[in-house]
Amino acid sequence: MVVSPCGEVTALVASTGTKALILDSDGQVIREVDRSYYCAHAYRYPLALFTLLDGRTGLAHCPDSYDRLEVEVALTGERLTTDVDREPQDFFHSRLAVSPDGRYLLSAGWVWHPYGCVAVYDLHRTLAGSTALNPAGTPVDPGPLVQAEVSGACFLDQDVVLSTSAEPNDPEGPEELVPDTLARWSTTTGTFLWRRQLDTTAGDLIPIAGDVLALHGHPRLFDGETGSLIAEWPEIDTGHSDGPLVGGDPFSGPARVAVDQTGPRFAVTDGDQVKVVHLG
Repeated sequence: MVVSPCGEVTALVASTGTKALILDSDGQVIREVDRSYYCAHAYRYPLALFTLLDGRTGLAHCPDSYDRLEVEVALTGERLTTDVDREPQDFFHSRLAVSPDGRYLLSAGWVWHPYGCVAVYDLHRTLAGSTALNPAGTPVDPGPLVQAEVSGACFLDQDVVLSTSAEPNDPEGPEELVPDTLARWSTTTGTFLWRRQLDTTAGDLIPIAGDVLALHGHPRLFDGETGSLIAEWPEIDTGHSDGPLVGGDPFSGPARVAVDQTGPRFAVTDGDQVKVVHLG
């Protein structure tokens, strides 16, 4: 389930598959949206809700093709990306997220063979018509983020926090990121604010009250300002998914977790029971 920042729109979406339902604030189904069937059984559905500059709720998803992002008004379906001649790169979009101010869109997807990657877009410039939703044309250059395989990513304010997998780096590539790293990257300066190499991959990431919750194996809480480990809960199983591809285990990582940003607290389910963890 995905809820808009203002709470007026909810999207019901499974980890895999081709369908999602858009509900209004009364819980009524307003419309059904789709994505391409191509490999839809294998990786997480790309969908994000956010607030547009005019206050309406926007929907970012891939209704026409796995590699083509579109932005719509969530409740009406009005298409806001009108660059029909756009030629997107061959990128499987997944795990979409939008920065809290609604400016940046993140896609933590993959390319064939498969290899986890991340792309970042400036939504304000895109919707103003000055650039297309295409990584090659975006003013936000995530070049430093793609030299290591990306396992998970999320926003903290306007910055991107990402984790890398255990996959070895390209020996001819730069060494800014190494396997099993957690790092915070600034969209403003295009540089890393901090990097931490971990004993094991952090996997999927969820922001919570200014910090980052990592979900590979069990929940671990990392300080958003430094990357230091604050707490972990090894007795709580969150599955071992470490990227957008879920294979035969779609009920893993964020599919098991709900976060209350105001608590702050988070809940984890195994499908039968729910455990609630209060922070602070």
